[in-house]
Parts: sequence; C-alpha cells; structure tokens
Amino acid sequence: MTRGGPLVLMGPSGAGKTTIAGRLVALHPERFVFSVSTTTRPPRAGERSGREYHFVSRAEFMEMVDRGELAEWAQVHGQCYGTPVANLAVPADGDGRTPVLDIDVQGARQVLDRVPDAVALFVLPPSPQVWIGRLAGRGTEAPAEIVRRLRTAVGELAAASSFGAFVVNGDVDAAVREVLTLADEGEGRGHGSRPPADADVARLCRELEAGAECEIRRLEQERQAGAAQ
Repeated sequence: MTRGGPLVLMGPSGAGKTTIAGRLVALHPERFVFSVSTTTRPPRAGERSGREYHFVSRAEFMEMVDRGELAEWAQVHGQCYGTPVANLAVPADGDGRTPVLDIDVQGARQVLDRVPDAVALFVLPPSPQVWIGRLAGRGTEAPAEIVRRLRTAVGELAAASSFGAFVVNGDVDAAVREVLTLADEGEGRGHGSRPPADADVARLCRELEAGAECEIRRLEQERQAGAAQ
C-alpha cells in the first residue's frame, strides 16, 4: 500500500472491524498505526481511555467540534464518535505508517471528502446468524441497545452499495489477509466511480438486513411481553 491516506474500515456494529484493525496493527506495527477515536460513550469493562477510545464528556466533545479538532464525527447509537484531525497526519517521528481507522459509514464518507486518497473497505459479517450471535455474545449491551445498533446497521447496509470494496469477516485471519491485499492494490481508494457490488455481496447485504429486522421484532416482542407481566 502506497502511503497517501488512511486505511478506513467501516461496517455495521458487530462486523468485526475493530478486531481486524487491532490484528492488522499487531501483525504489522511497522506499516500501520491504530487511530484512537474520541467518544462520549462510557467505557466498557476493561477499556482504558487512550487505548480503545479517548473517552470525553458530551460538552468536551462539542468543544472539539467547535475548535475544528475532529476530521469526522457523527452521533451513533445515541453517543458521539469522532476522529481527531491529528490522527490522519504522518506520525511526528516520520516513520510513515498508515493510520487505520475503525469508524461508521457516516464518518467514512467525511474522511473520504477530507482525504480523497484514503482507502475505504466495507466489512461485513458472514451471515445474520453469526452477526447477531456476536452482538448478543459480547454481553456488553442490553437488548434495547442491540435493537438500536441493529436499526442503525440496516441503514448502513442499505448504503453499502455506494462503496466499492468489501471484506466478509467469517475468519479474522483470512479477513486480515484480504484487507492487506485490497490495501496493497489500492481497492476502495477515494470516491471515484464505484462499480456495483457483486451479486454475492448484494445478496449478503439483503440477508443481513432481513436478519436484523427479524431480530429487532423478536427483541421488541420480548420487551413487550416482559412489560405486560
């Protein structure tokens, strides 16, 4: 991958983009550096500010927005997330490592507007069953939060066709190898003209959307049944 812009991994919550980003940086620290985003959401168990995220208050976050310190930002799942401008710059030590961003679809579009030569890859889970199992298996969100994430994901999946490069994350090691290959080939670089998603990717997106809608209905029915008791 030629040094010119960041590597952007986007996709619905639970697709595994954070895991891929972490594995990529761990395996190739000489080539990549993880971009630590800023967020207003509270830390999960085991998370530390400055490692997974920079955790700030909403007031602090909006002050960063007003000062122009964020290259992109969006409100997702009721919380604010953003990428500091400094994260997109070549590191001060001049080592030329490529920043790896793990962000949502809204943020990816903003980064591509700001850095036209960024490489943007859309990460997808391999099936609705695996995807929903990952979300539920994390044990970090209540059912209402999972519903919120799935509703956001439906909109993100509907926008997937506007991007040109996809990675299906059924196996993390294989997904990391595919990310490296696509990055080296410059796939997903810049806005440019986008070929339509191939038939397999389009079909997977439809299956994921349908699975999300089904799970949303199931969780909402459980909630209503519980409230009626």
